[in-house]
Amino acid sequence: MMKKLTLIILAILILALTACKSDSTTPALGSGSVYFPVYQITAPADGKILGLILEKGDRIGQEQPLFAVDDQQLAAEIKEAATDAARTEAEIKAMQNGQSRADNTAAVAAAQQQYEQAAAQEAKMASLYKQGAIARRQYEAASAAKAAAHAALSAAQSAGQPVKASPETIAEKQKLLEEQQQKYHALLQKQLALEEESPCTGIVTEKYLNAGDTASAGQEVLAIRDLENCSAVIKISAQAAQNLKVGQSITARAGSINKNFNGSIAKIEGTDVTVNIDNTSLDLKEGMEVSVTVN
Repeated sequence: MMKKLTLIILAILILALTACKSDSTTPALGSGSVYFPVYQITAPADGKILGLILEKGDRIGQEQPLFAVDDQQLAAEIKEAATDAARTEAEIKAMQNGQSRADNTAAVAAAQQQYEQAAAQEAKMASLYKQGAIARRQYEAASAAKAAAHAALSAAQSAGQPVKASPETIAEKQKLLEEQQQKYHALLQKQLALEEESPCTGIVTEKYLNAGDTASAGQEVLAIRDLENCSAVIKISAQAAQNLKVGQSITARAGSINKNFNGSIAKIEGTDVTVNIDNTSLDLKEGMEVSVTVN
């Protein structure tokens, strides 16, 4: 009998210790109201707004193109750089091969085919860009590829019967090609800085400018509210805050819909703890109350 009683007491103690341990590893932080971040999208530079087809209330996916700032001189420089590189590359091939007329005829036919394909691709991308389905840089890349293919075709058509060049001459030409390609990629990076993509999957809450309007650098163009990520601020004691750290995983429970959501601690400021919550299910709404525990 005594042995049985002892076993029961031990079992109770184990359960009590387990409960205590569970409480210490998953402390309840408290409750807070859900809110969704709003991103103010600004113009990256002075210039005319291009490709902005969104309206207030429209849904937008993360990294989808929003708009670009026009820079016609930069676009022309990109096409010129692509053309120069393509012409130099075609010259190197001719210098390496020492083409005969028959070879040149075949080269012209191949270059013609590549140009026609590039032209068709450029037309397709122009249509998609007009619909707002792709970013401007994708259209500009297709336009530059068309210009490069045309340069290669022109080089092939003008080639007569070149004599095979010396390795030194070819090496000099290859060095020039590398410099031209570096210039082309540097210009593409400059153009990339003039484009804006959506930072989130969200909804347009404000539209301050339209396509064709001239913006100043830093001027607000759109406001987009995130739909898949939200936050809540929890009030806790200063002592409890000392046991927390940014990045810790949490669970947020929305009692009104009886559902749990994953998240993490984003910021700790005194007795205010901000948590970020994954809302890819889109079940959480603005103002919903959630209770938060540390995992």
